[in-house]
Amino acid sequence: MAKKSKLILTGITIIFSFLFVKCANQLPPGGGEIDTIPPKIIEVNPSDGTTQYKENYFEIMFSEYVDKRSVQNAIFVSPSVQKGFEYDWSGKTLTVYFKDSLKKNTTYTISVGTDARDINNGNRMAEPFTFAFSTGNKIDKGKIDGKVYDNSPTGVMIFAYRKNEGEIDPTKQKPDYISQVGKNGKYTLVGLGEGEYEVFAIRDRIKDLLYQKNSDEVGVQFKKVELSEKENEINNVDFFLTMDDMVSPRISNVFMKDKHRLAVEFTKSVDSTKLSAKNFFAVDTLNNKKVLAKYFFKGDSKANQFYVVFTDSLDPKGEWKLVAENFADLRGNENKNEEIPFLTKTERDTTRLRVGRVNGNLSEGKVDFEKPEINLTFSNGIDSSLIKEKTSVTDAKGNNYPFTLKKNDDASFVVSVESKLKQSAEYTLKVDLKKYYDVNGNKVDSVFQSKFTTSNELDFSGASGTVTELADSLNTIVVLQSAAQKKLSYTHELGTKRTFDFKKVVPGKYLLWGFVDRNNNKKYDFGTVKPFTYSEEFKFYPDTLNLRPRWPVGDLNISFEK
Repeated sequence: MAKKSKLILTGITIIFSFLFVKCANQLPPGGGEIDTIPPKIIEVNPSDGTTQYKENYFEIMFSEYVDKRSVQNAIFVSPSVQKGFEYDWSGKTLTVYFKDSLKKNTTYTISVGTDARDINNGNRMAEPFTFAFSTGNKIDKGKIDGKVYDNSPTGVMIFAYRKNEGEIDPTKQKPDYISQVGKNGKYTLVGLGEGEYEVFAIRDRIKDLLYQKNSDEVGVQFKKVELSEKENEINNVDFFLTMDDMVSPRISNVFMKDKHRLAVEFTKSVDSTKLSAKNFFAVDTLNNKKVLAKYFFKGDSKANQFYVVFTDSLDPKGEWKLVAENFADLRGNENKNEEIPFLTKTERDTTRLRVGRVNGNLSEGKVDFEKPEINLTFSNGIDSSLIKEKTSVTDAKGNNYPFTLKKNDDASFVVSVESKLKQSAEYTLKVDLKKYYDVNGNKVDSVFQSKFTTSNELDFSGASGTVTELADSLNTIVVLQSAAQKKLSYTHELGTKRTFDFKKVVPGKYLLWGFVDRNNNKKYDFGTVKPFTYSEEFKFYPDTLNLRPRWPVGDLNISFEK
C-alpha cells in the first residue's frame, strides 16, 4: 500500500498548497470568467508500464474536482473484467477496486475517455488518458494509433478484437481492447499482445460496448493490423465513419395541403433523383378509383418531405390512400411498395405560380461563363415542355442563346446554355407564361424575367500538387472538399504522372485528400463489419487550404508513406 499512501499524501499537499495560494492572493469576485479548462489526469498508480503488480486496485488523480458518475462511466479496462468494480473517492482521487482476481501474466490497459467532465462547468477531458500495467514479468508493448476523420469525433470509441478461431461479431462480442477518441480525432491503443486484430471506430450511442447496426456509425480499418515481436507498433490506422444502414425508407406522414397538393414525408433521406410522379398514385378504396399523380417536387417542403400533385380532384366522400412504389434511400435500400391513408381537402390554393429562384452555382449566385448553368425554380409543378418552349436567354443587345433543359424535379430545372458567355456580363432569363393556368385554375398571365451575371476568371482559385509513396499500379482519386459546404467538392482521377490540378475552384476553405480506388468504382468504399471487408485506404493533406480568388495554391503533396 506504499504507493497508495504516497499518492494520497501528494493529493493532500496539493490541496494545502491551493488553499495557501487562495489565501495569499486576491481572487476575482463571483461572476468572473467562465471556466473553459478541461480536467486532466496528473498522476496514476500503478504508473504506466509497471510489472509484477499484485494489488487489486488502481488510482487516478485529477487536476480538479470532477463529476464522479461521468468519470466512472468513462473508465474502460482491457481485457474486460467480468464482475466489475467498486469505486472510492477521496477529493480529486479515485480508487477503483476489482471485484474479481486479475489474471496471471496479463497486461491490463486502463483508459479514461473524454466523457469525463469537471464539476465547475461540465468541461470534458480534451483527450483520453491511457496507461497499462502487468501482473507478470513483462508488459505487452503492442501499440496501435491513428485518427478518426469526422466533424465531431469526440467520444467515438475504438474497439479492437484479437483474432483467434472463428468470426468476430462486434454486434454480440465486446472488444478485447478499448480506447476513445479526443476532439482532435486521435486515439491510441496500448498494452496489446502479439497477434492479428480487427479494429473498428464506433460511435457507441447507448454505451453498451456493442455495435448496433442501423444506429451506430462505424469505421473499418483499411489494412491488415498484426503485431509481432519485430513490429509491435502500427501507426496511422485511420477511419472514416459511416452508417451501415440496411433499413429501407418508409413514409411516415401524408397530408393534403389543398385539394390538389399532397405533402409526403419519409422516415429518412430518399434518392429524389430517381423519383418522379410516376412512382405515386392515389386510390379510393370505397369507389375503386385510381388517380395518377401529375407532379413531384421538393419546393419549400421540410426535410425529407416532398409534394405530390394531382390534377384530378379527389372525391371528399371517398376513402383515399397514397400508394408509393420503388423508392430508395441514398444508400440504395429500396421500398417496393408503401400504402398510407390520408384525408382529402376541398380548399383550392389561390396562389399564382411564381418563380422562386434564378441563380448560378457559384458564389453570389454567379453563372460560370464557360459552362453556363442557371437554376430555375418554381413555386409549384409545371410541365418541362412548356418551360422549354416559353424560356429564353438573351444578352443586353437582345441576342438569343440556345440552351438545353434538365429537370431536377417538376418544379426545379437547370438551363444549360450551349455556348460560352462573356465574362462579367449581364444576361436575362425570361419565361413567358401568359395565359397559363396552373392545376388550381389560377391564371398566371405574366412574363417572369430575371437578370444574372457571369463569372470572371479572376473570381476563381485553384490547387495543384502530387501524390507520393504510392504504387503506380494503384488507381487513386484526389478530392478537394469544401470545409463549409458538403455538396461542394472537386475530384481528380490520377494518371501515371501522379499529379493533380484543380482549376476554377470556388474560393473558400477546403480539405484535400486522396483514396485508393481498389475496385475502380469512382467512389470511396467504407468496408463492412460483417462479413469483414477492408475499407479503402485514404490520406489527408495535413492543413486546411484557404483558397483565395486569383491565388491558386501549388506544390501540395499527399503522401501515402506508411
